[in-house]
Amino acid sequence: MGLSELSGSASVRTYLRSFLWICIAAALCACASVSAGDLREGRFDAIIREVAEAYDVDPLLIKAMVWHESRFNPLAEGRAGEIGLMQIKMIVVRDWAKAKGVKVPPREEIFDPYVNLEIGTWYFARAFTKWQKSTHALLLALGEYNAGPGRVRCWISRFNGNKELAISRSASAGYVKSIRDKYLEYTIEHAGIIASATDRGQWQTAFSR
Repeated sequence: MGLSELSGSASVRTYLRSFLWICIAAALCACASVSAGDLREGRFDAIIREVAEAYDVDPLLIKAMVWHESRFNPLAEGRAGEIGLMQIKMIVVRDWAKAKGVKVPPREEIFDPYVNLEIGTWYFARAFTKWQKSTHALLLALGEYNAGPGRVRCWISRFNGNKELAISRSASAGYVKSIRDKYLEYTIEHAGIIASATDRGQWQTAFSR
């Protein structure tokens, strides 16, 4: 029997089909320990590190924020018009452009991971700098990133200046807790990168209950 006759036979087609599925199954088993989520979470690590270090921010904190905001989907769009990995609003884009002395980029450009991470990290770093003299700077900066500076000031006023209570009982409490949990998870997973005692104290004090 010639090769052409052999390849056309039903038995050979069945064998080839079975062999193909065996190969696929073996590949899936080899990759079983690495979920799609794991792969997705690591795909922007290099950009996150570069941008975070430029603003003197812990890359793992920015990564935790990206996880919460978009689950690492660069094309994510929020109900209020938020864009991309860090769910940036155009008002923040305009503030960033003004601060940098550049033209406001078009909306479609904000979906670019590098541009999105640059603007989002800049915005968070600015908020953190504003509150850095407070013992709860990290909580306040995250609250501001989530809800805006006006609401944070309102919460602080409502609780007579108690910044810790203002955030832990605000509308942003769930947001901050979610990022806290993921951030601490990342610090454990990444050898040699451990949250500072100050950061751990802020998390634990504000959300111990």
